Amino acid sequence: MATETPLEGDVGRRRRQAVVEKLLLRDLALRHRLGILGVCLLALVPLLAQPRELNQFTYVLYLMMFAISWDVVSGYTGQLSFGHAFFFALGGYGTSVTVNQHLLPLANDLGLTLGPVGTVLVILGGIVGGTLVAALGGVLIGVPALRLDGPYLSLVTLIAPLLLYQSLIIFSDEGSLPVLAPGGLGGTSGLLNTPPSFVGIGGLNTAVTVDQQWVGAVARYYISFLALLIVLAVTYGVTRSAAGSVFTAIREDEDAVRSVGMNPAKFKIFAFVLSAAIGGFAAAVWMHAGPNAAPNTENLFGSGRIDLSINVIVIAIIGGMGTIVGSIVGALFFAFADTVIGGLDVAIPGVELLFGSELTIADTSPLPTFLLGMLALVFLPRGVVPELTRFGRRLLAWRRGEVDTLLGRDRSPSTLKRTAEKYREEIEEIVGGESR
Repeated sequence: MATETPLEGDVGRRRRQAVVEKLLLRDLALRHRLGILGVCLLALVPLLAQPRELNQFTYVLYLMMFAISWDVVSGYTGQLSFGHAFFFALGGYGTSVTVNQHLLPLANDLGLTLGPVGTVLVILGGIVGGTLVAALGGVLIGVPALRLDGPYLSLVTLIAPLLLYQSLIIFSDEGSLPVLAPGGLGGTSGLLNTPPSFVGIGGLNTAVTVDQQWVGAVARYYISFLALLIVLAVTYGVTRSAAGSVFTAIREDEDAVRSVGMNPAKFKIFAFVLSAAIGGFAAAVWMHAGPNAAPNTENLFGSGRIDLSINVIVIAIIGGMGTIVGSIVGALFFAFADTVIGGLDVAIPGVELLFGSELTIADTSPLPTFLLGMLALVFLPRGVVPELTRFGRRLLAWRRGEVDTLLGRDRSPSTLKRTAEKYREEIEEIVGGESR
């Protein structure tokens, strides 16, 4: 009779027990407890803000999700993406086209009258469609990751949103994409018919009608907050799994991953698809629940076609690359700085004498906000969250008498520095290869 080894038995029960142990608050690290506290504080924001302020803060939730999606592939695997708005646009346009040009016409053809529940189901179908379209875009970008690294891969990600932008112009007219988008893509002005929203005033193109502005603002906030919780749950689960460990190993030394028999290309594709799906999901929800949301290039690309892509990079750098909480903190810093600078209608001294016209600090936006990112690179190269975590650990060690000073420097390189160093080595290898 065979003897049962410790590795045999109820594997499912042991796995469930391991998951429960990881979720116990007493076993969580301090940074994770602070993260949970921060999420709880975000849930209380509607109690403190006015409707107009709440709408602005709701958009910050989407910036958080966009930054998290970028950090999944660039912060964890070190594959720098300079055009992540490609995925946001796919998600935003994907849900709008799915709902307005496919699901709603189908319901009309079938003679269905959609009530609140039916409209919500149609919206959810559109969100799923937009997420899948963005994930497909992640495959299109992830496949080149099999053979491209460093600046070559970054160039592909930079070109992708520009190609999509031009495609929106080419297929702008009705009938230009008879199967995928019968009504066209609207060009640079975007789709004229905005998709239905979860909550609205007046009952037009909404699932649930409210008669007060603040009620609609609170409802939109909590729908967006729920989307953020979903994104946090997915990214936390993946980054804390074995796949997350491989992501980090790829960033540190891809050859080492390959030497132990793993295929880095497979994990790169997975990272791109996951990152794209998260970004597309956030943009899709934004189209149905976000403030001032509309499927156009101004919203989903930024005024300069790559502005939104650059913003999420700055947010991740400020908060700390390779940390989920860092994206949340970075978005708060970014939005606060942008709001403060945008409200400073103060003339810059000496400018009128030099150029003949007055220039205020608000007119220089977003340059001061980008300057904040530069300052973070110089003085907080790890980002706000990792630096605060390091200081907290050193403070505890100082209180225990293990170190003599609080101002000691951690000699281990930051995630950003390691990624930049790897990027520099790849460029030198390319230049060296061409010179031989």
